[in-house]
Parts: sequence; structure tokens; C-alpha cells
Amino acid sequence: MLLGGGSIAAADSNGATPKWEYSPASRPAAGLETLTRANDHRPESGNNLKAAPGTKDANGVWQVNRTTPTLSNTVTDGDGDTANLTFEVYTTDANGNPKDQVKLTDPDTGKPADYGVVVSNYVTSGGTAKVTLHYGDLKTNTTYAFRTSAYDGSLYETDWSAWAKFKTRGRAVDIKLPEPNKSAPAVDLDKYQEPQVGTRNRPEVTPTAKAAGKGSETCTDHGQKITCIKVGKPSDLSARQKQDIANKLRAGSGDLVPWCNDTGVSVGKDYLKRDSACLKWATPIVFTYKVKAPDGNIYNPADAHFASAIEIKLDPVSRKFTQRFALVPMDPFIVEHGTIGMPGPFTMTPTFKCSPECTTAAPVWDGSNTWQPKGDIHAAYATFNHEWTGGAATKITSLQLDWTIAGTVNDGAGEIENDPQWLGNSIPDFDIRCDVVASATSPGCVFAAYKPTWVMNFAKTPAAVAHAWLIQSKLPNHPGSKAAGKPIKYLPASVRDSDLNRKVICPDGWAKTYGNPDTTPIDTSDTASCDEFAYAASYNSAGMPASLGGMNEVETGNDCVQTYASRIATGDWRLYDDIRTAAPTWKEVCGRSSMSNYQNTQSMQPFSGTFSSASKYRLLDEDEYWVAFPEFAHCDASQVTVSCTVPKQ
Repeated sequence: MLLGGGSIAAADSNGATPKWEYSPASRPAAGLETLTRANDHRPESGNNLKAAPGTKDANGVWQVNRTTPTLSNTVTDGDGDTANLTFEVYTTDANGNPKDQVKLTDPDTGKPADYGVVVSNYVTSGGTAKVTLHYGDLKTNTTYAFRTSAYDGSLYETDWSAWAKFKTRGRAVDIKLPEPNKSAPAVDLDKYQEPQVGTRNRPEVTPTAKAAGKGSETCTDHGQKITCIKVGKPSDLSARQKQDIANKLRAGSGDLVPWCNDTGVSVGKDYLKRDSACLKWATPIVFTYKVKAPDGNIYNPADAHFASAIEIKLDPVSRKFTQRFALVPMDPFIVEHGTIGMPGPFTMTPTFKCSPECTTAAPVWDGSNTWQPKGDIHAAYATFNHEWTGGAATKITSLQLDWTIAGTVNDGAGEIENDPQWLGNSIPDFDIRCDVVASATSPGCVFAAYKPTWVMNFAKTPAAVAHAWLIQSKLPNHPGSKAAGKPIKYLPASVRDSDLNRKVICPDGWAKTYGNPDTTPIDTSDTASCDEFAYAASYNSAGMPASLGGMNEVETGNDCVQTYASRIATGDWRLYDDIRTAAPTWKEVCGRSSMSNYQNTQSMQPFSGTFSSASKYRLLDEDEYWVAFPEFAHCDASQVTVSCTVPKQ
């Protein structure tokens, strides 16, 4: 018999779990009652029921920030015995009343708990007993009720405690993704390399150039005659002239840089990519012929008007590179002034230099660089071939380009030559970096000021791409975002082993031991893996120490946004936030995700194999690049819950 049984009822004879109104001893999960002295006191639950971590709202409901809350209550025993608490959890109905018992999991064994309840450890009388519920027992964004009963090793409390209610948090991330396609073709990276506007020294706008005596006009006094070459600004040209120039440049034979004529690459700006440049500032050039009359006045019989453009083509696996200079006469080309007379032909002679450690061959002309005084408006193109001669000692050389142009006019009495007029140089964005660091056996040259764009293979590794997009879009440091002006800074293995960064965020075996258990491999040959963003091979990595240039140092990957990738059904994958932990604050500086090892590793394999390689964009230490996610253009990361279906349905 049970001593002091009171209202205790026995368990149902068929072994089913008793109804919720039955007494605690009817489901003796903590142990059976035993015969004791008649004056023994039964333990009692307190009235300090809590669900943590969380806070209680105005209606008395605990708002917990995960689906694995820690439930607690105080417990006392009149004999001073230690005691434990049995915790029982129910769903609630529309009115907030207990409805159906939640069959809990034993947190120690991972198996269904006896009677669907969990039991705390023993605590001293007056202490607080706690249990942490097992992942998977509770749903997100759901209200539950729980209660406790005490047991001191011999006797049960005769009744249950009062009810307390708590609500689990909702999901912060729910991104629906397709099935990974192992056979998906490689991404055409060149497709995503948009022209970048750059600046260079120009005589008409650069104060430092003017201070050095390189103004916008050079005049040569020949006694009775004066010649001048003056450079202007695109603003000196009308819209019609700009369009005319663009049409003539487009019509030119043998374009060195085909994208120079693309829509959006407009006259009046200078552009570059990693391996090419299009200087469409289209500097107006006016060659003026002047005569000193006997009366002392200076007359200007005629002007020759040009626009100019420069194209540059580099080779990431060659020391050689090429420049192409276009001279486009503006209509009207030669303007006659007054009655002194029209001079003879005008000849323009550009000189293109590169230094240091650089040689330049004589230009090859396509079209004559001499124009007749009447009706001659042909365009002319000069091709200059250069070669970097360094590398043995310097390893890396920054080559500076410099441009000048001279003119000659024949007025019938002979040729009159004007001194060269400076057209500018490549500082700062159009300097060329040549190196034997990216590859000792394949020297090459690039425009280091250009930030290439890395695009991951979404079709092959959708979960890895979704994780990177989420972190870039949602966190305040926006790693790799072109819109936010936050490039990734490349960290090559030769400078520091990026695996050290990875081990801060993703220690060995983390995904298997600590990753979300619902992480799904893509097949039986796959395993769970830990993916981090920003990438380990970057100074943006949260594992990179600040003392070594790290931009977002954290102590552990636990400080990052936690997500995981799970297959809900064939063709329906989800990237979720890990509801075992608190929801992201979105003030974090990094992301850590548990996902398929195939998706994790294959997402970055083309980066080192192609993107950063010497044969492609030739990234060196601290080079900056962007990361773009074209498939996510329709997704809105500003919402409280980041929910999106990709690709767009």
C-alpha cells in the first residue's frame, strides 16, 4: 500500500498513459513509492515555474528564444530530503488551456521517455530543479503548458503544481531551395564582370598634374607662326558630338576590347575590367595653327578637332599587353577662320610609354595619321605593343602608362611641328600590375584596381549559396556586397594558412557532433559539414585575428548566426536558422551553417581552381573582390523572417 495516498490513483491497467488529471504517482517515472515511516512528509513543488531563456509577457506567458527550453521549479521536502521534479508538457487549445500531452524524449538517451515525462536530478530542499527539453519535441512559434510533481526517493507529491505557459520562438530563416544538381555546368564568371568606372591623371582635371607644369595646352612659337595642342573635357562636347564619336568608335575595325562598345559604356567616362580597359573620356584635342600678321595681330586660320579614346588589353598569363589609340575627327573637322588661308595637311603623332621594367614597340597604324584640309574625316588607330621585362628580383611590378601627342602642319612653306602635349597617365586606377607571385612559371598582368565578381554555382550547391547570400544581405558588415561597398579581401594560403581561420569557426568534427541533427546529406556517400561565411580564406573571416589584419574577429563560431540545410522532401530543401539556439540578432559578423559536405566543398572548389588562379583573375594577398547572388535578386532580406523560394516561382 501507499502511505498517505490521498487522491493518488493507480496507472491504467492496460499500460496506457493516464489522463492528465491523474495524480503524479500514477506515472512513476521518477521511481516507485516505498513503505516508509508514517510521519514522513511528502515533497512539494514550488510556485516558481519558469521557462528559459526568455521573459514573461503581460499575459504571464514565458517567451522563450528556442525550441529546447530549460524548464524549472523549486521543490521542498518537510524532512529536508533531497527531491527531484517530474515535468509534464501539454499543447494548448485556442483558449490557452492544456489540450494534449507532448510525449517528451529522454534528453540523456534520445529515446522516448517513460510516460512521456522527463525527470530532473535531485536537488536540496528549497532548491531549483531543472530539465532541458530534447530537440524535436517542440514546434516553433507554439504555446505550451507545463507542470511539475515532486519525488524524494520514497514518496510522491499527491498533486501536480499549477500550470505555467511558455511559447517557443518562430523561425528567423526559411529559404526554400531546389535539389542540388551534380551535373550542373560551371558558372561563366566572365558574364558577371561588369565594367568598373576608374580615374586617371588628366591634364584638364588633375591639380597635381597642373602643379607639375603639365597643363591642358602646349604651344610652340615658330617666329611668325604658332602651333598649339589643347586638350579639353567631355563636357566641351555636345550630346550630338558624343553620339557621333561613339558611332565612329563602334565602326572602327579590329576593336581590341569588344565590350568598349557595349550599351552603358558611354563616352565621357573611363572603364576597366581585370584584363582590359576602355578609356572613353574621349578627350577633345584641338590642334591650332596661328599666324602673326605684319600689324602685330595673331590670326587663327584653322583648327583641327579630334576626339580620342584608348583601349588596353592585358593577358593574365603573359608579360605582353597591347594599347590601341583611336583618333576620331569631329565634324566639322578642320575649321577655317578668316581669309589668311587654309594650311596643308595635319599629322598627329602619339607616344605611349610604360615604365619601369617595360619595353614598347613602334606603333602600327590602321588608317593614316595625316588628315587633308578639306573633307577628310577618316578615323585612325595606332596599336602599341608592350612587354614587362621584370620579375626575377622584383616579383611584382606596378607599371605606369603615360600618354602624349604631338602635331605637325604643312602650310606650304614646310612642316611646322608642335611640341608634345601631355594627355595624362594611368595613376591611380589604370596602373598595370605584373607578377610572378600568383604563378612563378606563368608571369601575367592585370588591372589590380578592378574588383572581380565571384559567383557561386547555385544549381550545384544551392544551400551553400543561400547561406552566403543570407549572411551578406542581413549582417551589418555585408561581406562581399558591392551595393554596400564591402568587398572581400583575399587571404592566400601562402600568407597564412586559412585552415586556422576555419578551425575557429568550424572546429574539426563540429557538424557531426554539434550541428543540427536535421542536417541532410545529399546521398549515402555524403556527410554533414560546417560551412562558414565570410570565407576562411579572407581577412573578412571571423576566425582571422585582428592582430593579423582580421576585420571581424570572434572567439568562437558560437558567436555567428547559426543555420542548417535540410531536405524536407525530394526537390524541397530548406535553409533554416537553428531553433535549438536563440534567434539571430542580425548584429553578428559571421555565419556558421551545418550542411551537406558536398554542397559545402563544391561551392568553393572553382574559386581556387579558376577564379583566384593565375590563369583567370590572378588574385594576390589583400586583393578585393565582390560576391554576387543573381538567383536571389527577388528575395527580401529586410523582413523579420527571411523567407524566400529560390529560384523564383
